[in-house]
Amino acid sequence: MSKVTVVGLLVCLAVLAGCATVPEHSSVQVLRQTGDTGGTVPDGPIEDSDPLGLVRGFVYASGRPDDRHASARRYLAAPAANWDDGASLTVLSERFDTVFAPRSADAGPDRAVVRVRGTRLGTVSAAGAFETAPAPVEVDIGVVRQDDHWRVERLPPGVMVRLSDFRANYRSVRAWFVDPARGTLMADTHYIPSTRPAQLAARATDVLLRGPSRGLAGAAVTLFPATARLRSAVTESPDGAVVVDLTGVSGLSDRDRRLLAAQVSLTLAEVSVPRVRLLSDGDPLLPDRPEVTRDDFAGMVMAPDQLPSFPMVVDGGRVHQLGEGGRETPVAGQAGNGSFDVVDAAASARGGRIAVVSREETGTQRLLTGPAGGQLTATPVSGATVTALSWNAAGDEIWAVADGRLRRVAAPAQGPPAEAPLDAGRLAGLGELRDVALSREGGRIAVVAGGRALVGPVVPGPGGSVSIGELRELRPRELRDVVAVDWRSGEQLVVAADSDRPVSLVTVDGLTLDQVPGTNLTSPLRAVAAAPGREIYVTDRTGLWSYSGGDLDAWRQSVGSSTAARPFYPG
Repeated sequence: MSKVTVVGLLVCLAVLAGCATVPEHSSVQVLRQTGDTGGTVPDGPIEDSDPLGLVRGFVYASGRPDDRHASARRYLAAPAANWDDGASLTVLSERFDTVFAPRSADAGPDRAVVRVRGTRLGTVSAAGAFETAPAPVEVDIGVVRQDDHWRVERLPPGVMVRLSDFRANYRSVRAWFVDPARGTLMADTHYIPSTRPAQLAARATDVLLRGPSRGLAGAAVTLFPATARLRSAVTESPDGAVVVDLTGVSGLSDRDRRLLAAQVSLTLAEVSVPRVRLLSDGDPLLPDRPEVTRDDFAGMVMAPDQLPSFPMVVDGGRVHQLGEGGRETPVAGQAGNGSFDVVDAAASARGGRIAVVSREETGTQRLLTGPAGGQLTATPVSGATVTALSWNAAGDEIWAVADGRLRRVAAPAQGPPAEAPLDAGRLAGLGELRDVALSREGGRIAVVAGGRALVGPVVPGPGGSVSIGELRELRPRELRDVVAVDWRSGEQLVVAADSDRPVSLVTVDGLTLDQVPGTNLTSPLRAVAAAPGREIYVTDRTGLWSYSGGDLDAWRQSVGSSTAARPFYPG
């Protein structure tokens, strides 16, 4: 039996007891770089393959989308020539089996029915958004023997792809969409085939035309009207600018034209397009700016202020700033000078604000907020327990869980804090609400409820109200007994759990999950803190620990912190 090399792993195709299995393997990158194919897949079937090996090879080849899956089509007999490969795209985990279906023996000596059994991680929409939907999957594929060679004769529409093959042949693109309430932009990860550079810009533009994923439904919109389309193919001018000529956008206001231009320039910059000549029916979309770049619209992105190198930590009733070697220095103002018995805190990523939970003599806990380093003002939120503080991206709202209920407080730079309307009905029935974390880029909330990690959109409503949109559970098979969550970036979460997987990294769409080594950590874990380009901090049974992210690195204890320490980065 021949062998096939896929993604650097030599997989034996020998049939054992009527079943062939690919071993599971974990990956450490969110996605491979374009052009890293991860191994060699034959351009067609191995001619001495039996039915099981043929179907396995077909699944491998389906990972290559070039020319409408030309490699996979070489496995097809004439009756399957009209296979609809564009109907759907299902991403499987690494392990899948090929076995003979129970009715296969009835097909005769020259036909067989092969059943593909695996675990579906999710599907990829026509727009390129991954939608998590983990479940067992079984698909029957009919094969026929022609001239002593087996070929696929009958198969359902759509494509099944292993995660490793998907990562090798598709690339992630941050497509940018508009917050309809604030007029800022936020990123939404989509996946497009790793094709020739000239085609990437056209595919990225198509993502914008189709709109944001379900993960941002209601929280973000595209400024492309329903009438919008490409007037001509996306091309590159002799001077190196990419030309995008649209039609159906002439009715946009000046504000919306500028937002649409920001969407295009920021998104195409993700596929290495530095300059875009953006046209509407042949004329510049922005009359005063015939060419646009990413830098023209950088101010429209809700990026955090400069983050500190080390987190802050609540310990001993005060807020401290950590430094080199774990050194703790009380922060300025009432948060750090002992005016209050602080049991939890959070700092805004923008605007220099801080919120603390103070424990009063009666035992009641109260949420206060104010400028970092200044005087704090009580908010309407109090209870027996107030925890899980998180600021919104703009730094003018603080969210907290008070006695198990999620509360939202408007905290303007000028004027007193006031409770703001929040529809958190989607949290009902999910179990104990242990942690929440609002994205530093806006638009999303991560939630720990009932020991599960969930993520969903924050949807603006009329009169300044907001609601939590559809929540999606991330990797339910692997992420169990979750206790805390934080954003490592706009696309990735750090999840802490009291399980055999104490700390994990998971993409916000649930596609990729990587385990962080748990060396030196001791359950139970109580808190986690993360930020872009910063060390991860957790509190466990023995104290505060940090992890810098190297493959051979171990968690290092911060000397002097207690087991009650609660670390946090601004956000």
